[in-house]
Amino acid sequence: MKKRVMVMSEAHFLSSGFGTYSKELLTRLHKTGKYEIAEFASYGKPNVPKVPWLYYPNAPADSDQAALNEYNSNPTFQFGSWRFDKACLDFKPDIVLCYRDPWMDNWIEQSPLRPYFHWVWMPTVDSAPQKQEWIETFSGCDAVLAYSEYGGEVLLNQGKERINYIGCASPGINPDIYKPVPKHQHRIDLNIDPNCFIIGTVMRNQKRKLFFELMKSFKLFLNNTTNEIASKSFLYLHTSYPEKMGWDISRGIMENGLAGKVLMTYICKVCGRFFPNMFQDALCKCKHCGNLSAVCPTVGLGLTVEDLAKIYNLFDLYAQYAICEGFGMPQVEAAACGVPVVATNYSAMRDVVKFTNGYPVPVKTFFRELETDAERAYPDNEVCAEIFNNFFHQTEEQRLAKSMQVRQSTITKYSWDKTAKVWEEYIDTYTPTDLQGQWNAPLRLLPIPDKIDAKIESHHDFVRWIFHLLQKPEKVHQHEGQKILRDLVFGAEMGQGILQPINRDQVFEGIKHRITQMNQAEMIRTGQTSIQPDPFIIQAHEELRKNTE
Repeated sequence: MKKRVMVMSEAHFLSSGFGTYSKELLTRLHKTGKYEIAEFASYGKPNVPKVPWLYYPNAPADSDQAALNEYNSNPTFQFGSWRFDKACLDFKPDIVLCYRDPWMDNWIEQSPLRPYFHWVWMPTVDSAPQKQEWIETFSGCDAVLAYSEYGGEVLLNQGKERINYIGCASPGINPDIYKPVPKHQHRIDLNIDPNCFIIGTVMRNQKRKLFFELMKSFKLFLNNTTNEIASKSFLYLHTSYPEKMGWDISRGIMENGLAGKVLMTYICKVCGRFFPNMFQDALCKCKHCGNLSAVCPTVGLGLTVEDLAKIYNLFDLYAQYAICEGFGMPQVEAAACGVPVVATNYSAMRDVVKFTNGYPVPVKTFFRELETDAERAYPDNEVCAEIFNNFFHQTEEQRLAKSMQVRQSTITKYSWDKTAKVWEEYIDTYTPTDLQGQWNAPLRLLPIPDKIDAKIESHHDFVRWIFHLLQKPEKVHQHEGQKILRDLVFGAEMGQGILQPINRDQVFEGIKHRITQMNQAEMIRTGQTSIQPDPFIIQAHEELRKNTE
């Protein structure tokens, strides 16, 4: 019997790092013919392009207002928490694979169906230290992978023997798509001066991507290089703009005196074609169809991978300027095109710049970030500017030799076939424990007491008692148990910057709700309670039948 494998992340057709990983992994696992495969797709809606595996969309259809209201009522629903159990009850996976940020997937641990599947997680470990509650969640996985060698080091250092760390499954590249092309003619084809110098980046417009610092570094480079080099040097930003929680690109250009020196990618909402252009704010006239409908690319309105490779091939240097990275796939894609990478020498960027033979930018200073309580890095802008200057003072022959070296190092290290093989080998060799894979096991109901045991005196004994009810005694000494104990001692829950009064009755009600959910899931799993399948479940099977006929 084939193992039933559920892959859950962002939908495989999205223009995001997680989406790309889904596409490459799902395609290769399916191609082996060894597994029954289901995709549980965050941000995926119904009616997607045909795929030969079971596709469960997590996002409701735009026309289903009731479902949309529910979907938007809880921030974790976008990541799958509202439909995951329903998909599991339908598919009955032997093993669940995920590879997103800790705060996106940590709710899986609380699934009432957790005893019935083997769980492998590759979290985006982008800095140290990781939150203690995340480390404990990782330790609750059956196995943990890392995106980078750096991430693996952090997991081993913090998790010690508690985490079953099994290795690294870095994203790969397709060397037949991401490959060098003759740059002179390529630039002419895209209406770019073939003799100019371009430092480019492909990054999402978000807080941790240092667009302003990159502009400062570029300005330092212009000020300190020769007039000949400065006059033909440009910064290329392939990113979204405007972005609700992102940088004001226009302001950065003005503050750094870079008018006429910044190129961006625009994509037309009418004809769908893209083109590089000098920065024209958020909206400009399409060079292809003439409509005032060209905007900066987004995850939802992005370039094909073939067109993205054309963007990379415009660059002479690629810059990944960020305070941290879980991996940063554009770095590797650019390097596969023979474009040397300049990156902050921290987190996953440290590994990429090392393995692609790029240029590391030393950390100027570390700072502790409030939101994550992790160390983040600011790169040294002066050294970065010096790297730019030294690179463009090389001869064309030297830069070409470097490009060939970068290309070879990259395709040797980063391969999607190697990546998928890491997952495949684990799926083929793991040993299920306890009830894993036993979806037909007898009914297991937990008792729900009407009230708190009157014999309990201390808060510590109360915490032991509630986790005994959940049959999770190990939680008493982990983050969840210790947090409840601390809150009860103080009489207030401390979180989100406010104090909320709390007592044993409130905690007990929360525990009873969890047990009720667990028992309800058990009743459905064993057929004691009959429910109508959700429309998204029905449609998933209908689409698979049509796609495989």
